[in-house]
Amino acid sequence: MAGVTAHGASFAFSSSGISSFVAAVVGVSVETPTAEVVDMSGVGDLPGYIVAVPTGDWSGGSITVDYLRTAATQDPQGLVRKTGLLAFASQGFSYSRRVICESASTEARSGELVRGSLRFRITDYTGT
Repeated sequence: MAGVTAHGASFAFSSSGISSFVAAVVGVSVETPTAEVVDMSGVGDLPGYIVAVPTGDWSGGSITVDYLRTAATQDPQGLVRKTGLLAFASQGFSYSRRVICESASTEARSGELVRGSLRFRITDYTGT
């Protein structure tokens, strides 16, 4: 069975009030939202007896994008606190979600390419 590769991948974050942030992506990590679970174990249940019940809701979820900085890359700090659409695509695979940009970082080391990282929180919020 053939797998999907991220060769030739593209990434963009679009939010109102900013031009689309496009970068040379080197990695994307997605942690999907987790199920909300409540403990419904009763007082009369045997010790160690666990009754975990899904509520049907979920929470959390994050996306981390690692990219290479270029002279044309805008300052990523302006993205923090913005909501918008994150889109990632490569041959045979695409992913897009509404997100809030939580943080941005830049790493520069002598003799190496300057790298950046953006962390997003998945949301259903559609406001500005």
